[in-house]
Amino acid sequence: MILVNIESLSISELRSIAEQEGIADSGTLSREELISLLEEIYEEEDEGDGESDPNMRYMSGLTDYRGVSIGEIPGVEELPDSYPDTEIHLIKKNSSWMYAFWSISQMDSDRIQDENGSIVLSVSIENDGRREDYDIPLSFSDSQWNVGTQYGEGWCRVSLVEIKSSGERAVLAVSEPQRLTDSYWLKHVDEMRYSDSVYRLYLTLLSTKEGELADNPAVREIIELFRKEDTLANE
Repeated sequence: MILVNIESLSISELRSIAEQEGIADSGTLSREELISLLEEIYEEEDEGDGESDPNMRYMSGLTDYRGVSIGEIPGVEELPDSYPDTEIHLIKKNSSWMYAFWSISQMDSDRIQDENGSIVLSVSIENDGRREDYDIPLSFSDSQWNVGTQYGEGWCRVSLVEIKSSGERAVLAVSEPQRLTDSYWLKHVDEMRYSDSVYRLYLTLLSTKEGELADNPAVREIIELFRKEDTLANE
């Protein structure tokens, strides 16, 4: 959903929304009149929802639930389900994993399947002078993957690779490399160990909405260090 300020919309956008809201003669009203009437409508709707600012609305709230597509509003376009180019991108999320997403053109997809080929996500990670390369088999409906990485000095790159029926490999697209990130707290464990507020804050940021600890190797290693120190202290 797209959050918009109705005061920032053009008069053509306001008239389109006003028509959907059932405002009579919307084509003859001024911009100020349209904004005032829409605000009145949304103030009445928001009374039961506890909303505090009727001027700020979700675009899908203005359209979708009334059976109108976002793309029918002037100046607003819906994003396509797929793109015509074969490309791949990599985003660094934290010190333990990165997010890869891609698109495969219909032409490439049809050709590879017609030739009984397959595709893989090829992952390359170099860390402290050591390089690791491995493949992740993909289906043609896949478009994203989480890639686990190590913390340290180095980089990660992902590629879309076609595996031909003969076993030959052909690179379809390559991402820009992303640098690995060190975990600050692994090098400053004592700061966390003796600061309860820092420890709780760090673990909160790495917890799921259900309250469970996210699967994160940096956190596991920090907790393991705590346990070792506690064991030695109790001996």
